[in-house]
Amino acid sequence: MVITEESLIADPSRTLRAVADARRRGKVVAVDDVGSRPQSLALLPLVEPDVIVLAPRLSAHRADDATARTAHAVAAQVERTGALVIADGVDTELCRRRALALGATYGLGALYPAVDTPEQLAGDRVDPFPPTPVRGAPSAETSTPFAIASDGRRPVHSVKRLLVAMSTSLENQAGAAGPETIVLGTFQYARNFGERTRARWQYLADRVAYAGVYGVGLGPCAEARIHHASLDPDDPLVEEWNVVVLGPYFACVLSAVDRHRGTGDLDREFDYVVSYDRGTVVRCARSILDRFTTA
Repeated sequence: MVITEESLIADPSRTLRAVADARRRGKVVAVDDVGSRPQSLALLPLVEPDVIVLAPRLSAHRADDATARTAHAVAAQVERTGALVIADGVDTELCRRRALALGATYGLGALYPAVDTPEQLAGDRVDPFPPTPVRGAPSAETSTPFAIASDGRRPVHSVKRLLVAMSTSLENQAGAAGPETIVLGTFQYARNFGERTRARWQYLADRVAYAGVYGVGLGPCAEARIHHASLDPDDPLVEEWNVVVLGPYFACVLSAVDRHRGTGDLDREFDYVVSYDRGTVVRCARSILDRFTTA
């Protein structure tokens, strides 16, 4: 199964469910055109592909900052998961050397013309292509981020005033984490996504690969690069306040649950947890995106 970043942006829930289904059926999952845009790198920690196919531009041109960022992100993903790297657009010996420098093991392009049978390849000089997926089927994330993040961790009691400051600090870190980063926020109700918060997220959306916000009465739509999704009033996620940041090198979740106590708005009481564990953050991101369907 081959996916691109367009599928995730267009319909995150459907894409992630399709990946989970493909894994259950024992299929190899590949992400194509990696390095063409930052969004393609943002896919890697969410999908955890078996195969990473590098965009042709990476081996066709001299290395630049975008190439370096791709090399770092791919190296981090390969170290975590053991994914196989294939370079597309390997048309010349120079392209081949550049592809090898990026960590590719296999190549596609004019230098490697198509054959009718595998036996026509270079025999013992070609390693056998892995016949089975390297990743298992992910567990279904039917829970909420707070339930996931608080498992094995002791929640801390706080009022909203502190959570606003902590959320803003995490948003600032997300903006500096790089253009390959995904940032998700749940705001309970649309009224909590006010003008000041909207302005912060607009600034953030211009600097990351994907910014998604959720709440009863929000969307579904895409407004100024901020992707909105509406929550069902009966969804347990309505009781939570979440900020999830997931990038190639930085991962964090701030998750709080409303205790419906407190006199004023800034004195509303919550229990919250913070986790920098990448596996936990990935599960929280999948849990939120599973609710994000096509507008």
